[in-house]
Amino acid sequence: MATGNFSLLQFSNGNFAGGTKVSNPFFIGFGVSGKIGKPTAPNPLGLNGIYQMRMTRRGKIPLRMRFYKPTNPRSPAQQANRQKFADAMTSWGTLTDEQKATYNRRAKKRQMFGWGLFIREYYQSH
Repeated sequence: MATGNFSLLQFSNGNFAGGTKVSNPFFIGFGVSGKIGKPTAPNPLGLNGIYQMRMTRRGKIPLRMRFYKPTNPRSPAQQANRQKFADAMTSWGTLTDEQKATYNRRAKKRQMFGWGLFIREYYQSH
């Protein structure tokens, strides 16, 4: 389920801010977390948008996030970094099992995975 930055639209007395009526607020209070529904097609609960459970003085409440479309600027620096990561993952895949086991042992001391240590070292050397 998706999570991210969420607005502070609050839920109270069976209503979400914005006028959406919830038929069973007890169910919503324990089950809503992450993305449910789209602005063009409502889900079976009749709710749209992205929600996150937040802890308050009165307990957990679901908060609704304003709908947004994520951006992907595709800048030259971003594309170069993506290509570098793809090259690093390809290099990890070409390693032998013994080489991967060596990275896994070294990474375990740092509470990491072997491929994470390999990617770190690949970025530092390239």
